[in-house]
Parts: sequence; structure tokens; C-alpha cells
Amino acid sequence: MTTLSPVSDATNDLFLTSRRDAPLAIDDFVTLAPRRENPRADEIEARALAQAERLGLVHAHNRGRFDGFNTLGRHVYPSASVERGVLCATWCNWLFFFDDMHDEELRSRDDQSRVRRQIDHALALLSGARQPSGEVDPLDRLLLEFRRGALDLAGGAWLDRLWCVTADHMSLGVLPAVRNWGTSRTPPLREYLAQREHDSGVLTALDLIELAAQIRLAPAVRDCPMMLRARRAASRTVGYFNDIVSFPKEVLRHKNPNNLVHVLMCERGCSLATALREATELANAEARELEACVREVSAAHPEDQAVQTYLQGLLEWQRGNIEWSLASPRYDATRG
Repeated sequence: MTTLSPVSDATNDLFLTSRRDAPLAIDDFVTLAPRRENPRADEIEARALAQAERLGLVHAHNRGRFDGFNTLGRHVYPSASVERGVLCATWCNWLFFFDDMHDEELRSRDDQSRVRRQIDHALALLSGARQPSGEVDPLDRLLLEFRRGALDLAGGAWLDRLWCVTADHMSLGVLPAVRNWGTSRTPPLREYLAQREHDSGVLTALDLIELAAQIRLAPAVRDCPMMLRARRAASRTVGYFNDIVSFPKEVLRHKNPNNLVHVLMCERGCSLATALREATELANAEARELEACVREVSAAHPEDQAVQTYLQGLLEWQRGNIEWSLASPRYDATRG
């Protein structure tokens, strides 16, 4: 176990110098699909913003922060209709709000039992096992609006599957990350790679490909080993890439040890520049794994249009996340 020391000004200067000397650009990363944006994105984002404002989630002090993640859908669900695009944005925005509480708020770091209660509460609302009473929290209202829309557009079986993936995200990702932050513990690399697969929440967002494209995967295809490998690789390559661009926010600003670049520096005893290069190699290796798995599943189901559409959605998610991350003010990627 390695504890996280306070990040010094020298470390911050080293990071900025490393970025000036060897800036990471999109050409450094494997990209698996052409660049696309949803032509309906402006309307989708405007409606998602209006929804968040109506529920009391967006105010003057966090509008810029919200805008930083509300643009994700235009890149990763480029074919979604307005109605389905807004529903995808509802889920992703809820996930960002919820996860940011546990990635950035000191109360989460210092009170892990509170995080467990919040997780149990959110999962109960998503499943329908708990009905809110009295004055409903704005974030709960957003989740309930997503649940209603998902039942209408995707059905109960799809929502049940999303619940299972979300429960894994919380128990295998969020909770270990909060524990690490609370104890200033840097996890070993192997442990962190498994944690990051779930902590990113990407597996839940990959389920939304079916919702966005109005398709249904047969359970036998969705749960086959090669498709599971494809989903795992997609989640990992996205998570590793996000760790690279979010290093300033997570490690330098919030002193959070749950970051691949930081883990590599501790595990290898290496420089920041070396850790950035290795993190890039790991992200690219998972992207190539995703590409190989998609090719194999596609060849096994050449006539199944739903399968082909979903596989293309995985590739678009990988490329779209890179485009969004480099453009979004959430990570301030142009400076960091």
C-alpha cells in the first residue's frame, strides 16, 4: 500500500512542463471510428439543461460545470433521436452529479457510511423498490424521471439489466475509490485496473447504446464471452484515457489517489512523463482489444442488424469519449 503525499508545487510544475514538452494529442491514441456528432445535439443539450434547471440542479455557480458534461452525448450517441438523446443525457448527467459527490466532496471522503447509504438509496429508487415521500431531493427527481422514461422506451427487462450494472459500478467501483481516498491509499496497479473498469460508470453508459439506437440485443449475444470482453475493453480504454486528461483535476487539485497516472508513478517509481506514456499504452492496448472483439462478434452475427448497430456504438463511444474529453472544460484538457 502506498499513501498519497500532498502534491507539491514542484509536481504541478513538472506536470505542466511535461505537457508542454510532449503534449498528448488525439494522434497519440488509437481511435476506432470516424469523428461524428449528433446533428440534433443542440436541441438535446438545451432540453437536458432545461430539465436540470427545472429540477433545481443547475444554478449560476455550477452552470459551467454542468455544461462541461452535458455535451458528452453529442459525441457518444451520435445517432440518437431527440427524445432518446435527452433520456441518455438524463442518465449520464445524473451519473456525473452522483459520482462527483464522491470524487470531489470531502464529506464523502470522511464519511464512507454516508456514501453507502446514498448508494443504497439510489439503487432502491432506480429499481422501484423505494418510493420517495415528502420533499424529494432534486437529484432523486432526475433519477426518477430517467426511470419513467426508460420504462416507456426500453422496458422493465432492460432497466433491470441496467440496475445490475449500476450496482456493480457502485459496489466494485465507487465504494473502493471512496475508501482509497478516505485513507489516502494508492491501490496496487492490478487492483486499480479492475476497480477502474467499474468506477468509471462506462459500462452503464454502454447499455444506453441499445436505448439510443432503439435496438434489443438477444441475451445470448449480449452475455456471450466475446461481447463481455468487448464491453470490458471499452470501459477500460475510456477509463484509462479519462485518467490521463483528468490528472490535474483529480490528483493535483483534489489529492485523490484513484488515478492511473498516479498509480503508475507509485507502482513503478517512475517520472510523470513515463507514467503518462505507459497510461497511453494501456489505453491503446484496450482499444485494440475492443477492436478485435468487435470484429469477432460481428463475424459471428453478420445478418443481425441489432448486433452490428451495437458494435458500431461501442466503437463510436470510444472515439466520442476522446473527442469530448479533449474539448470539454470539465478536464480543461487544452491547458492540462
